[in-house]
Amino acid sequence: MRYERKFSKEKARELFVEYEKTRDRELRDRLIENYLYIPKILSRKYGHKNGDNEDIFQVACLGLMYAVNRFDTTRGYEFDTFATPTIVGEIKRHYRDREWLIRIPRKIQDLNREVNQTRTMLEHQLMRSPTITEIANELEISEENIIKSMESNNAYYPKSLSMEYENTGEGKQVSLMDLLGTPDYNMENVENIDMLKKKIQALNPIEKIIVEQRFFREKTQKEVALLINKSQMTVSRIEKKVMEKLKEDL
Repeated sequence: MRYERKFSKEKARELFVEYEKTRDRELRDRLIENYLYIPKILSRKYGHKNGDNEDIFQVACLGLMYAVNRFDTTRGYEFDTFATPTIVGEIKRHYRDREWLIRIPRKIQDLNREVNQTRTMLEHQLMRSPTITEIANELEISEENIIKSMESNNAYYPKSLSMEYENTGEGKQVSLMDLLGTPDYNMENVENIDMLKKKIQALNPIEKIIVEQRFFREKTQKEVALLINKSQMTVSRIEKKVMEKLKEDL
């Protein structure tokens, strides 16, 4: 199926100005339809090698919707220029979400993909990170399932253990390597890493999310607090408690 512009750039700009004022859904759909040729081109480019053009086209259309919602006519640039990196970003996110270090059930993978897409959509709508409750309400599933999905993110390739992160509760930098002690030549660190993984798995769901978001996804305590709908002070307290617990065990 061929997708072509239905109206001129001047007409499209007029519709964008009107949409910025009214946020009318029918008007948004007309704008999306006018620019469907962009996701079509990009899905051919990025989906060709893997033979999943149709899936990538759907992902690209989602990116197009985000771009339409965020486009600001006062900035002076063309919509095509603005939309392309947004759509490409969604396509790359889609491929990233499909790359798992550890094989997990398809049901959890599908749920994880839905949660990530919904979280991205809500971020654009709310202009902030959505809470677990907001994601659960949008998908009409339990918060427990949302937490399980977020825990599965640990199946991605992790960040370096030597990377440092802000610890606003203590006022200093901290890394996961701090939990492993000083390296030696007796393979002690190998045992420590294995033990650390087991101890993290034994944490409760909220503690796991804090560890994952802070040390594997590089989120600040403030961002994590918004995500789990708690205060930054509470996140700092739980984080400190978890790290003390892990240090004691090691």
